[in-house]
Amino acid sequence: MPRLATRFMTGLAALAFHVMPASAQRPDSAAFVIRLGLDTTAVERYIQTGDRIDAVSVSRSPRTTVRRLTLWLAPDGSVARMATGGPTGELREAAAPQAGSIPLAGGFWVPWELALLKAFAASGETTTVTMLAGAQATPIPVRRLAPDRFALANQFDQPMHARLGRDGRLQYLEIQGGGATVERVAWLDTDALASDFAARDAAGRGLGALSPSDSVRASIAGATVTVVYGRPALRGRDLRVLVPFGQLWRTGANNATELRTDRTLRLGALTLEPGRYSLFTLPRADGWTLIVNRQTGQSGLEHDESQDIGRVEMSVQPLPAFVDRFTIVVESAAGGGVLRLQWGGTEARVPFTVVG
Repeated sequence: MPRLATRFMTGLAALAFHVMPASAQRPDSAAFVIRLGLDTTAVERYIQTGDRIDAVSVSRSPRTTVRRLTLWLAPDGSVARMATGGPTGELREAAAPQAGSIPLAGGFWVPWELALLKAFAASGETTTVTMLAGAQATPIPVRRLAPDRFALANQFDQPMHARLGRDGRLQYLEIQGGGATVERVAWLDTDALASDFAARDAAGRGLGALSPSDSVRASIAGATVTVVYGRPALRGRDLRVLVPFGQLWRTGANNATELRTDRTLRLGALTLEPGRYSLFTLPRADGWTLIVNRQTGQSGLEHDESQDIGRVEMSVQPLPAFVDRFTIVVESAAGGGVLRLQWGGTEARVPFTVVG
């Protein structure tokens, strides 16, 4: 059996072991499995009693963490009160949310189900639901695609598609372009899963950071060239979905990828004085473009085009071996050095020289 398929089946078996009998699940409760590609990254379950929802989430990255959430609902389906807590069950009530809103809380998915319930109950094609990210109120349009299908975007403006049941409850949700999914499953024993995940952490088999920070440093013709970047993994996902042709890519994950040099470099027609720069890429079917930007320290989702120094074309070739986790290589080459971006079965590369 292929390696990825084996990992997927192993994950399913581990979860199935902790599925509780159907008699243990109440009709007003739900359990969700959250995955990134083939990997289970979290589980969640809740029980609703009247206008009160008690939820627990077990996330696996960067280490096993148990969180608790209690919501008190207003008559219109929004949240009137909210309290959060840790693994031992203690709760701390938060400030009252804005009237008519639904607050997002620590990776829980039940708030999104509440938003979808409001859209399901509405008669129009589009329902706008106010979601709170911290103190920031964000109007989220929820568009009905079919009686049980809805499209919306999260607080990061990532498109999501959801499928609901006949009662309007969330059955399946996918974040478009990222390969993240939320699936309703049978009732889960979250305490047992938390223990199992923590044991994997202790044995060095936990998920760790989903996109760990890393750096590569090389001495090229007297220059020290360093690249600091986040390293996402494919986890069975399609590279073309994660890095679509014709769309700007952060060239890694998390913060913008940063190139540092203590000598003047020349990449194509670009001259980079000693200093720090951020790197973005524009993948195309016939080649990639490297974009060098003078701004640093920002999120990789923030690209200020006015700060661009310039662009240089990259050649693309297939890799001899599959690379699951995004890798940047800086190494010596004839006449100078080369910057290589490797992911999946693809390498994009650009040569450079040290000129000062």
